[in-house]
Amino acid sequence: MDSQELLSLLDKHDVTYQAFTHPAVSTSKEADQYLKDETFVKCKNLFIKTRDKKSYFLVMLPENKKIDWKKAQKELFTSSLTMADEDELMEKLKVKRGLVSPFSLLNDETNTIPLVIDQEAMEENNFVGVHPNDNTKTISLQWIVLARILSSYGHLVEERSF
Repeated sequence: MDSQELLSLLDKHDVTYQAFTHPAVSTSKEADQYLKDETFVKCKNLFIKTRDKKSYFLVMLPENKKIDWKKAQKELFTSSLTMADEDELMEKLKVKRGLVSPFSLLNDETNTIPLVIDQEAMEENNFVGVHPNDNTKTISLQWIVLARILSSYGHLVEERSF
C-alpha cells in the first residue's frame, strides 16, 4: 500500500491525523531536523528476526533508546534475535532500509509479523509520528488508532518493555 492509498484509507474511515511534509529522511534522527518542535512520540522502527528466520517482528522504540537484545529475547520468547537484512525487508515488507514504518506491515501478505511497541514510547504521549509508507511525509495519530488499523488487517499489536 503506497502513501496515497494509505492516506485515502485513513480519510475514508474518518481517522484524525495531522500530516507533515519534509525532505526524504532515512532515520528518526534525520526526521528530527524537521519535526523537532512537534510533541508526538518519535520512534525508530527495527525489523528483527529470530536467527533461524522462523519469526519476524517490527519493533518500535523511542528514538533515543537502544534495543536491549537480551531483554528483547526474553520479551519475545526466543533465544536469539538479529536484525533482518535488506533482502528480507524487501521480501516481507516490500520496503528498503530507511523506509520501514508500522504501515509497512500492510504489505505483509501473510499477516504473520507483529508490531511490538516499547512500553516507554506508549507512555510518553498518546500520539505517535509515523511515515505513511513515504519518507517525505510524517503523520501524527493516536497509538490506539494505529493499533486498530493494523489489527483490522490481521496484524497482532503488542506492548512490551525493551
